[in-house]
Amino acid sequence: MRRWTIEGGRLVAEEPGQAAAVRAEDADAAPHITLMSVCRATEQLTDPLACGVLGTMAHAALPFAEFGERRAAGVVVLPAGEGRSADARRFAFVLEPGRLLLADSDGVCEPVLAHLADERQPVAGAAAVLAVLLRLLLRDHPEALSRVRDDLELIEERILEGRERVDRAKMVADSRRLLGYDTFYQGLSDVADDLGDDALMPLTGKDGQRAFRSLARQLDRLSARLETLQDYSLQINSLYQESIDIRQNNVMQWLTVVATIAMPLTFITSWYGMNFPNMVLINTSWGYAVAALLCLAIVVAEVVFFHRKGWLSFGPGRRRRGRRGGRDA
Repeated sequence: MRRWTIEGGRLVAEEPGQAAAVRAEDADAAPHITLMSVCRATEQLTDPLACGVLGTMAHAALPFAEFGERRAAGVVVLPAGEGRSADARRFAFVLEPGRLLLADSDGVCEPVLAHLADERQPVAGAAAVLAVLLRLLLRDHPEALSRVRDDLELIEERILEGRERVDRAKMVADSRRLLGYDTFYQGLSDVADDLGDDALMPLTGKDGQRAFRSLARQLDRLSARLETLQDYSLQINSLYQESIDIRQNNVMQWLTVVATIAMPLTFITSWYGMNFPNMVLINTSWGYAVAALLCLAIVVAEVVFFHRKGWLSFGPGRRRRGRRGGRDA
């Protein structure tokens, strides 16, 4: 268990040996933040609201908060990235006036709180610390969304070029990552909106309320950007499916052309396969050569005819030639 106190508007870490168990009388002491494991929090906490939240923590799919008299308890579930949502890191919090308890067994909160203490960032109270903690969890998200957009643009270019195989695994991973962000932003926005409400002023204070409202605005901006990326991802998936349909259509066209070219040859071979007596070229020494030349001439004539009609050009190559012809005209 670790503990931090707020002294002079700054977060100060206590030595591990100085951290005491969370007691009700601590509410009258200086504002403080206590970090402990989920198992220890489950053993020590007796408040029904906090116990209920901790009981649902393992199965929570998105951040949420429950509110009681001068108390709020909730769970924050981080995006799972490319992994399964059940394996996402998470922590619980219990917020009271001047006191914040964090139950974390995944190592999410301690590095952030240590960063706040080392950087001596100003914090006005326990509620403000929770708001800053949640805000710092979002600091890498704009860059992550930019990377997803770069991936989608690269996939789009490859689809339009039609030269390289598209990394379908990356498409699925990006879609799953966006879905995780969407769930995270929705739940965290509800938590920030509720904690920033005027009705909870006695719990959060003015500074905490201001911090949660700022967090809600940041989440709104991220959600708007995320929605744009989700629409873009759907467009690319549609474009990818369209490219598959075009490729399959090209294969069927090639098979049709090959079958059409082979049809006269099939007729000739089936005609001579009837083995009637006195058939032309059957009993001559040069008959086989004449039949072979006739078949070759038919194939050449068909290929020339199909080429002039443009029936031997499919897909992107045909479209590019069409555009060049239009510019030359």
